[in-house]
Amino acid sequence: DQVQKSSKLYRRLSEVLGLNDETMVLSVFIGKIITNLKYWGRCEPITSKTLQLLNDLSIGYPASVRKLVKLSAVQFMLNNHTSEHFSFLGINNQSNLADMRCRTTFYTALGRLLMVDLG
Repeated sequence: DQVQKSSKLYRRLSEVLGLNDETMVLSVFIGKIITNLKYWGRCEPITSKTLQLLNDLSIGYPASVRKLVKLSAVQFMLNNHTSEHFSFLGINNQSNLADMRCRTTFYTALGRLLMVDLG
């Protein structure tokens, strides 16, 4: 959010990926987060690092978080936060501490995203 649109970063993102603004960049990040959580949910190191990125994004500046909440991919997560879509949320008899931490991080981030408009 603090990077100027005229910076080298935005120029390079535009040249290589065709990303012209911060909303498009956020869309790419969230798309990757959802992909990781859907298809790599049983790989704790990937899930944990992916959830940490989601958590970091949910803590960002209020203006950025508001842009994040408006994305359809984020709305998908907020409306479909079950093990049907994200396997790491599945409850089984062999849940370990790492799985519980992942679920806690996931729901903490979603809670922040839900509360953004409440101030």
